[in-house]
Amino acid sequence: MEINTIVWIVFSLLILILLFRVTSLQAQLNELKRDVERLENGAGSTAQSSFSYNSPPMNSSSPPPNPADWTELDTELQALAQQGKKIIAIKKAREARNLSLKDAKDYVESLERR
Repeated sequence: MEINTIVWIVFSLLILILLFRVTSLQAQLNELKRDVERLENGAGSTAQSSFSYNSPPMNSSSPPPNPADWTELDTELQALAQQGKKIIAIKKAREARNLSLKDAKDYVESLERR
């Protein structure tokens, strides 16, 4: 086999691999665009639609949760916040309740005020 033939085959394979990768990235980009449009229209906020706990999702206009409805997690989050470990409390709230950073911060602050 000539060296030109080998180079041509390798070059062709690289083009095919790159074409496949570009196609895959384009599909991911289209999916992200749809997600952004859905979020901008307010129709698909996954952070608010996927809650599986008793307390309502928090935002800046929501009242703090009622202490009678608190879970063990709420008590732990409040204790962490009052000990000056607010970042840890926010992280735990985000993980446990699938909250956005802002919602978790607002939630922990509402617990801290109680």
